[in-house]
Amino acid sequence: MASFTEAERGHQIVIEGIKDIYRNTVRPIEAATKFDIFHSNMLTDAEFDAAPMVLLVGPYSVGKTSFIKYILGRGFPGERIGPEPTTDRFMAVMYGDQDKTVPGNALTVAP
Repeated sequence: MASFTEAERGHQIVIEGIKDIYRNTVRPIEAATKFDIFHSNMLTDAEFDAAPMVLLVGPYSVGKTSFIKYILGRGFPGERIGPEPTTDRFMAVMYGDQDKTVPGNALTVAP
């Protein structure tokens, strides 16, 4: 197993603490009130361990693309910044070994 840095160990401790709180405090309340019937199923460890997803929405020309570029520290494939609205599509920016663009329709029909 790869060695963890001190920060990664700290993150793992926090995640495990959140899981424990959910399992021991929140989940019993969800079960008693049958929360999963009217809202969503009880959470699993995989949902706590998964990488977070962030959704950016807003009017055109308010800095959504610029914000993503700032977070990444560089540009990304398919970015378009212009004075006029550039809201003709949506994008999913994800981590990978190489930069590439995948058409939206391919993502909707992927198994």
